[in-house]
Amino acid sequence: MIIRNEDGTMTLGADRLPGSVWGSNLRAILPTSRWVALSRRTAERAGRVCEVCDQPSFYGEGTRNPDCHEMWEFDRNGSHPVQRLTGVIALCGACHETQHSGLAELNDRWESVIATLCRVNGWDRADAEADIGRSRDRYRDLSSMEWDLDLTLIDGWVTLDGYPDLLIPSEGRATLGNTLDKTKRKLSLVVGAEIPDAIWRW
Repeated sequence: MIIRNEDGTMTLGADRLPGSVWGSNLRAILPTSRWVALSRRTAERAGRVCEVCDQPSFYGEGTRNPDCHEMWEFDRNGSHPVQRLTGVIALCGACHETQHSGLAELNDRWESVIATLCRVNGWDRADAEADIGRSRDRYRDLSSMEWDLDLTLIDGWVTLDGYPDLLIPSEGRATLGNTLDKTKRKLSLVVGAEIPDAIWRW
């Protein structure tokens, strides 16, 4: 979870997506060339550094463009729970790892997540561990539900066959592809030339 503070700084919190939406994401829906273009443009807009910690993304002995991380809001106020795309952000590998802290734990990267949360936020270990605990509780809560998908943020850029309003019910998510099980999108998609600025204004 990433919070933009009133003074323009950001607070980095551990996060993990609910299990019921794993692999169902913008990267699965978009053609590879369009996802690459979005990722490259996001990195360029950020000056090729992380938007949270202002550091480059290190890879081996060199650096690479920061990752393009999708920002999601989980809304339970309506008749159906909705996962809503709110934007994308450029993150270095270390900050990005905190947003998938469950996967990091599975890969024995627990200490790395703690170190990043402490470094970025000025926290001590207890603060970081408490935040990871909060993310676990939220994960368990959100994973108990099936989520409709709201992609209206990219209306006008993407046209998706069968869903002109870009509101996809939970039972329709399987037709959009999945990066976890490598299934391909089953619906036709048209993507415009210009990426909407709204995707970077979360």
